[in-house]
Amino acid sequence: MTSLLDVMKRRPRPLTNLACEDRVVLFPSVGHLAGDGRHWIVNVHGDVSAACGLSLGKRVLLKLLQRTMRVNEQAFASELFQQRIARFLAQDRPGRRVAVRIGEQIYPLPKKSRRNGHFQAAVRVAVEEAREHATAGHGQATLLPLDICGTTDPAVACGQAYLLAPSGMSIISDIDDTLKHSYVACKRTLLANTFLRPFETIPGMSSLFRAWSAAGAAFHYVSSSPWQLYEHLAEHLADEGFPAGTFHLRAFRLRDHLLRRILMLRRSGKAGGIRTLIKTFPLRKFILVGDSGEHDPEIYGAMARRFPYQIAGIYIRQLDGPGNSSRRYARAFRGVAPSLVRLFRDAGELSDQCSGVGQQGIS
Repeated sequence: MTSLLDVMKRRPRPLTNLACEDRVVLFPSVGHLAGDGRHWIVNVHGDVSAACGLSLGKRVLLKLLQRTMRVNEQAFASELFQQRIARFLAQDRPGRRVAVRIGEQIYPLPKKSRRNGHFQAAVRVAVEEAREHATAGHGQATLLPLDICGTTDPAVACGQAYLLAPSGMSIISDIDDTLKHSYVACKRTLLANTFLRPFETIPGMSSLFRAWSAAGAAFHYVSSSPWQLYEHLAEHLADEGFPAGTFHLRAFRLRDHLLRRILMLRRSGKAGGIRTLIKTFPLRKFILVGDSGEHDPEIYGAMARRFPYQIAGIYIRQLDGPGNSSRRYARAFRGVAPSLVRLFRDAGELSDQCSGVGQQGIS
């Protein structure tokens, strides 16, 4: 008599239960050397969603967004708006089993996708295996290709991890009002710039970042923008010539907040992403780039106090408004060496900070 256990042994569970309608996006992530020096710890992070019809609740929230932005139906019918809002309206796919292929090796992730459709796990990859498949990247990083396995042989999503040397220089940068105009201070303008208008780059920032890249720096784009905007942000930065790098955005579910508050409750959780990066690479130096629009000075000042031997510079782009008071900066950077902090309005003011970044920090 055949037992159920015997049947289960003969019929192993499939690597993945991704459905044909599921859409998988892999986010660019970071890998670091394990303590044994023989393995890379590669963070695999992405999400699974599927297109779906609009529920009554989502229709109501769209109307609320339209009323908040004070725009007509024609604006919401535009191709640009439909592209930007699509991931927010898509159905999150929890409970999906995911497996990643690196070269010829397949690594089933230990946990299924969460309620918001995200999956994330650390994978141990032998140094020899990584060396065989990795290619040269910016600075001291090498790029390790990642494929998400489908139910048939072809990969359903491709991405890459940045294998980062233990020492060197990393640039941690905000995006909104640091690399592109968002006007966070005006919520209606912020929403319009996010959903209705082409992104507009702040002049000089891409050339500054390319100079840092040429000097050997690695890049980490840390923002409180939601993951649903990742593809649009990544495409814009690439089109504008910013160096490729890892992304660290904010988790958000439509049902968790009113849609009109998507980008109004900003910066929450941003400090945690920065702290994790710095702690993961205790021998690396970091330059923190942000703006005065919200809480970058306070967050960066706290990081400099907590990691005084790793923070090599803090650069704050000054925006018009009340946030530029000397009293505020004195509080934000209390206990931080004045030589570390640089306030600027134009990227050209930082041109003298480009040499030597890759090896010794700021010269």
